[in-house]
Amino acid sequence: MEASFDTAPCLYFACDDGGRLLDVNETLCRRLGYRRDELAGQPVDLLFTLATRIFHQTHFAPLLRLRGSAEEIYITLRTKSGEELPVLVNAAGADGSTGLQFVAIPLLHRKQFEDELIAARKAAEDALRENTELQRIRAELQAHTALLDEQMSVVERQNEELRQVSRVVTHDLQEPIRKLMVFLNMLREEGPGKPAVLDKVLRVSGELRSVVAGLQQYVWLTDAFCQPADQDLGHLLLLVQQELAAQYPDVQLQVSHGALPPVHGDRKQIHLLFYQLLDNAVRFRSSPTEARVRLAVTRVTHNRFRNLKDRYDFAEYLKLQLSDEGVGFDPAYAEQAFALFRRLHPQSGHGIGLALCRKVIENHQGSISIDSMPGSGSTVTFFLPCTTAGAGAPDPKNEYHEPEAQDHTLR
Repeated sequence: MEASFDTAPCLYFACDDGGRLLDVNETLCRRLGYRRDELAGQPVDLLFTLATRIFHQTHFAPLLRLRGSAEEIYITLRTKSGEELPVLVNAAGADGSTGLQFVAIPLLHRKQFEDELIAARKAAEDALRENTELQRIRAELQAHTALLDEQMSVVERQNEELRQVSRVVTHDLQEPIRKLMVFLNMLREEGPGKPAVLDKVLRVSGELRSVVAGLQQYVWLTDAFCQPADQDLGHLLLLVQQELAAQYPDVQLQVSHGALPPVHGDRKQIHLLFYQLLDNAVRFRSSPTEARVRLAVTRVTHNRFRNLKDRYDFAEYLKLQLSDEGVGFDPAYAEQAFALFRRLHPQSGHGIGLALCRKVIENHQGSISIDSMPGSGSTVTFFLPCTTAGAGAPDPKNEYHEPEAQDHTLR
């Protein structure tokens, strides 16, 4: 029996009341690296680390004196080579003596298990916290979804009403106006009436027809499905210049610019945008026979969010600045210039050109503004998406470098 205990899979040692070792088993000697005769009569503290010695003197020994035994006490033993061996120990008074007996079981992976338990508990607490936060966010999202659905219903009703009004304005009114102009022309040619009065009526009818046509374009931009693609900006400018040369045969339109990168947008809408901008430059020129325009292009990083505070989604845009040398206007009316049917000059058209421009820019998630000064011309600044092909890191100076400017003049 004693031989079996000597090699049992546990560490056994006994000491007297003075803390001197009386007996150890072979298993303890093997695990700690001692011979039995090296431990006989030695202080029991020889087996303890410094931390365990302090714990033994302040807690473990008083507990044994008070209760006579202790179970599952975690301490650390010290091997002969100085390494630490964590163990779980039971201790009790020796039978028929005043000494103590200790039985210890090594816990080589206890620290690892404890760390894993702590990590698992922390992960569980984090998951519970995230789940609570997720439930709160889900409830908020549900409330926002209900509000959004209600708002979408209101918007859908308003859009349907707008579509009904647009059908009346752009279709039902077009035909009566056309017939009115036809009959007025017939009356002017055949009747002996007052030509001056008929001329005024014809002019007003023509203006009304132009207003309806402008509204038709505005409604089209509101309802049109944007089909963005990479557009050759230089080619579009030439087409617009050709149209304006035919419309204003007595005016020389000069457009200068550097290299023009492709722009990503709807072809028809981008064409309309530059037509309206260049038409304004010709219409409000300071010279009776010439209109000069300068187009500058810069590649920038632009925030897509324009109305939400503290929300950012940056993307590469082209910043285009179209400057003319026209008559200009009071900068106090810069924002009003984009209002529908707002006229800033007596010689203005119908006040819809810049409103159409803003609608095109909004359809492309950009922005537009205008700076002007009486007698110093105007500069329209607007942002359009960059081409998707070959999009790489932005230029270190955050701008598109232009080579020597090119001059395109059409008469």
